[in-house]
Amino acid sequence: MRFRNDIHKRRFEKEIKKMNKKDNTQMAIVFLLTANLKLWNRCKIYMIDNKIPIHRVRLNRSTEEGYLLFCAAKDIALGSRHISMNDLVDKDVVSGAMRQLIFTALEIKRFGVGMVIPYPKQVKKKKGGM
Repeated sequence: MRFRNDIHKRRFEKEIKKMNKKDNTQMAIVFLLTANLKLWNRCKIYMIDNKIPIHRVRLNRSTEEGYLLFCAAKDIALGSRHISMNDLVDKDVVSGAMRQLIFTALEIKRFGVGMVIPYPKQVKKKKGGM
């Protein structure tokens, strides 16, 4: 899986320990929400029986990034259409990093958290040689 960073990875892994990992939708939601600490702290207070009822969460004073991640989680969970395909491919609307997170969440929903293949870390090429 492609996490935002190591902090996101650790936060996600910690939070799903008590959850039903076969609930692909919840895994995808938590993957997106844990990518942003402020967003996660705002959403986790709504947790009931280790699930986030995303339709009950009310955001206020969210950053653009937090709002985008929240809308993506809501779209995945409810089938709503806050984010369009055109938005996803418009780099002025959705950054490459956010797009990767959304696509990873879609993979989690479709295949499950255990079936999403980790991306290899990219090796930086050294200048001036092989």
